[in-house]
Amino acid sequence: MVYTREVSLLLSGLAAAVVGADIRIDTDFSAVSWADPRVDIFGVGPDESSLWHKFWTGYDWQPRGGFERVPAAEAGPPSTSSWYEGRLDVVYVNASGSNVLHKYYDDAWGGWGPSWEDVEDLGGNVTFVTSTSRSPDRLDLVGRSGDSYVFKAWIHEGWLPSGKEWQTFGGDFASDPAIASWGPGRLDVVGISKDGSLEHRYYQHGLSNWETLGDGPFHGTPRITSWGENRLDIWALGEDGELNHLFWDGTQYQAWESLGGNFTEIPQVVHWEAGKIDIVGKDGDTFVLKNYDGFNWNGWYNLASSFASEPVVLAKQGENFLTVLGIDNQGGLRSQIWSGYDWQPGPHETWYLGDLAWPYGLSDVKNQKTLGPAGELK
Repeated sequence: MVYTREVSLLLSGLAAAVVGADIRIDTDFSAVSWADPRVDIFGVGPDESSLWHKFWTGYDWQPRGGFERVPAAEAGPPSTSSWYEGRLDVVYVNASGSNVLHKYYDDAWGGWGPSWEDVEDLGGNVTFVTSTSRSPDRLDLVGRSGDSYVFKAWIHEGWLPSGKEWQTFGGDFASDPAIASWGPGRLDVVGISKDGSLEHRYYQHGLSNWETLGDGPFHGTPRITSWGENRLDIWALGEDGELNHLFWDGTQYQAWESLGGNFTEIPQVVHWEAGKIDIVGKDGDTFVLKNYDGFNWNGWYNLASSFASEPVVLAKQGENFLTVLGIDNQGGLRSQIWSGYDWQPGPHETWYLGDLAWPYGLSDVKNQKTLGPAGELK
């Protein structure tokens, strides 16, 4: 199965009268930026046949007061990526067939594909999928099938392997995979094996063997990031909930270090430029921050509280600016930003972006505004 987190809440007033039952909110969601200042956020709609969508234009959040309904059969927790301005790729695993379904938006092609209503079935027989794009016209997918990892990529004009076939990456894993790319031609994959060790494999002019990176035992799903060519940062949780860090400096791995914390799921990690690391995790229902300024680690710092979801974090490349997103305990989507100078709207405060218990309002959900060919609402 795909591991999801849900919040059950009883709606009040008119919404409760219309729904007549508890609403279950899937708190796994994803965000991506195709270029500054654009931000797109996607999550699973309560009707389970759509993805909710909201985006930042640089001036305001659209749609105002609600969310766009994007048709998506048997919607599951999405993974999103973008390979150039005006392009979005969304993949998820469907509940019934364990197949990877794909939907994309492209300004150059005039809107959503393969069509507004349809999704592309990529097969896979997987329980989890993650995605990244390392160059234009390139989309890499890595999934978990049983105890092994599998791979599929869109390269220029077609899928490799073709059709619904996937290439096996092998392994014997207890965790879902995590992936990163430091640039064109490079893909890194990490996972936690059944004995709790951290395993790593990469593609660059050919596929490497799996290597064990020691320490542990670790649990949950790891994370891998890169701030540039020949740099890898690998993150994993110990059994005590502390965050552990290992990095490749271009010639060798440095020793594992413990950064503390008390987490049940791996925090989000971003780099806004080479040498900078920002980590946002969830301790209880509070988001907490730790950063590396290029010389030293700073201590953990409490941000806003009362969250049901894990955080989702985006960084502006080349600028000390962070966007932190989360779903609160009442099902509201919230945002908080680091401007480079201060936290807005406040160190422990957030902006409210809308109600995910009923994201499309009380009207017929099929009659909502949609994203047009040029990114406008119509």
